[in-house]
Amino acid sequence: MPTGTGAANLRNLPLTKYAVNPGLFNQLTSRTVFAPGNFPLPGFGNYVTNQLLQVGIVAGLRVLVKGTVTTVDGGGVNIVPTAKWPWGLINRFTVSGNGQNDFISCDGIDLHTRQLIQNRAMVDGYSSWPAAGNAIFAAAGAANFQLQFYVPIAMDLTTLVGALYAQSEATNLTYRIQTETEANLFTETLGTVTIDATVLIEEEIYEVPYDPQHADTLIIPDLTVLHGMVANENAIAQQAVLDTNLFRIQGQLERLFFRSFDPAAPTIWVQTAAYNYSQLIYGANQAPYTFNPQDNLQVRNNTDYRVILDDGIYVMDMVADNPARDQVLLEGVTNLRLRQSFSSVPGASAVTHFVQETLFA
Repeated sequence: MPTGTGAANLRNLPLTKYAVNPGLFNQLTSRTVFAPGNFPLPGFGNYVTNQLLQVGIVAGLRVLVKGTVTTVDGGGVNIVPTAKWPWGLINRFTVSGNGQNDFISCDGIDLHTRQLIQNRAMVDGYSSWPAAGNAIFAAAGAANFQLQFYVPIAMDLTTLVGALYAQSEATNLTYRIQTETEANLFTETLGTVTIDATVLIEEEIYEVPYDPQHADTLIIPDLTVLHGMVANENAIAQQAVLDTNLFRIQGQLERLFFRSFDPAAPTIWVQTAAYNYSQLIYGANQAPYTFNPQDNLQVRNNTDYRVILDDGIYVMDMVADNPARDQVLLEGVTNLRLRQSFSSVPGASAVTHFVQETLFA
């Protein structure tokens, strides 16, 4: 399988004279962390779009959602949160800029998972929410909640590879938050749920310095590629073996996230016990990654990240050990696909949700 650093250059670069010099950039730049503003969380199924400043090199966004969950009596209250609650409250978070549409496009569960695996042994001491079994889901009432997400515009904050050069009048950087529908977050036999919350955005940027020896030359880190996290879904349609075709782009596959679920039985993901195996396959039947039984991938994720992901959420990680060696050059493989074999076939409405994390041109 072709791997390595074969991604072509991207025009995520200054229009004026510049030099790529990560070492000098780290000496001269300064980090700025600021809050461009806050706004009400959109109602169920709605969205809001905002623009970020055209300043510096954007590394990432932190998103806090703080508010109240209220259950309303509808002749009795009997509400069960689905597996999407609470992280799936964000149904879709997208970032678009520099001529690349939606290079970040995933849900809150994906962002939460990505934060756990990027920050090994992370303990989230901030987030709290009423879980299944909380009193408000059996009787009318209200409970506070707060969630924190990180949107990784750069691949990592050490090298800033994949960060976005925003310091240009030609760059238009926007983000969009769409809230999940009420029906996908809660199964309601009696009663209804309302959410009143505020979204607080924090932006992390780095100043673009000039070369002290050449006053007309900007110094930048490696911005020749952009970092992407793009999600999609594939219907399982009661197939015992499901092949999900992956996007083939000019870039490198860093990680593949996936989980399967049945909206008709929404309280859990399709868990490890329901799998025979999963594979990453290319060409006719070349399978460089085979996890049989599925427990092997679950254990590998636990080993890589030192945290146990929710059962049913899996990551094939090509950068956990040696990125230059293990990442997949997407243009060098044909018919790349994820294969899942189920021992207990999910229902007719079940789907596989998958995310490709890439560096791309």
